[in-house]
Amino acid sequence: MLETLSRELNRLVEWVMAVLLATLTALVGLQIAGRFLFGYSIFWSDELSRFLLVWGAFLGMSVGVRRGSHPAVDSFVRTLAPAPGQAVLALSVTCSALFFLVMVGYGTLLVERTWSQRSPTLGLRMGIPYLAVPVAGLLMGLHTMAVGIGRRTAPEGDRGADG
Repeated sequence: MLETLSRELNRLVEWVMAVLLATLTALVGLQIAGRFLFGYSIFWSDELSRFLLVWGAFLGMSVGVRRGSHPAVDSFVRTLAPAPGQAVLALSVTCSALFFLVMVGYGTLLVERTWSQRSPTLGLRMGIPYLAVPVAGLLMGLHTMAVGIGRRTAPEGDRGADG
């Protein structure tokens, strides 16, 4: 069940990221075209582009966790016997989950403290861009647990995250 939830949420996040990236690309392209071809600048595009980039980066981190694409040093684990290797994997999953829990906690505090502030150009609540931190922390924690549990229970030759 955890694996299915992780996989489906990751699929949704990938679609959201595609929309964010397409919007960011179009917005920056319009800004460049407007500035150089028409001498007109879209005054709010820089701020919105920055917010889209922040959300895309944090959501992208969660996709990387799900896919197992972040750098990892697993040479040591591969040299261990199965039982110690499982223990090291469990420790890794636990440390990662704790870090993501800290991200959620402090990210939530950041959102609460900045919610009343408004962005200068768009007038958007500043808690909205910062909301990417706890959302990504939750997603990465979920993916870490799902992938970690999957690796602990999967046969030796079948340890892929999504495939």
